[in-house]
Amino acid sequence: MAGNNEEGKEKKRRPGWVQALDLVLRTWHIGVTSVLFGGVVCAVSIVQLFTWHQLAIASGAALIVSRMCQSRHWLYQVRGIMALTHVGLLGIIHVYPEYLIPVLTAVLILGVFAANLPGYIKQWSLLHRCRVE
Repeated sequence: MAGNNEEGKEKKRRPGWVQALDLVLRTWHIGVTSVLFGGVVCAVSIVQLFTWHQLAIASGAALIVSRMCQSRHWLYQVRGIMALTHVGLLGIIHVYPEYLIPVLTAVLILGVFAANLPGYIKQWSLLHRCRVE
C-alpha cells in the first residue's frame, strides 16, 4: 500500500534554480505592488508612484514569461486564465478611473486567490478538459 502512495505522489519536479527564480519574481511583484496599492489608497501623487507602477508591470510581465517558459500549456490552464484575468481587470481602470481602488482591491484578491489554488486546479486545462502539466 505504501508503494501505491509513493507512485501517486511522483511528479515532475522543477529544478531548484527555477523554484528560486519563481520565489524571487513573486516576492519582487508582491513587494512593489504592495507599495503601489498603498500609495493609491493613501492618495500619493501618481508622479511619486510612477517608478513603482513601472516595477509592478515589469515584475508581473517577468512572472508571466517565467510561467509560460515552464509550461507550454500555461496559457489555457486555470493558472494562465487567472493571470490574464488579473491583468485584464487592470484595463478597467483606464475606462473607469473612478473605480481605481475597488478594481485594485479585486485584482489583489484575485491574485491571492489564484496563487493559493491547489496544483491540480491550477494545472487544469480548459482546452484538454483535464490536468495537464
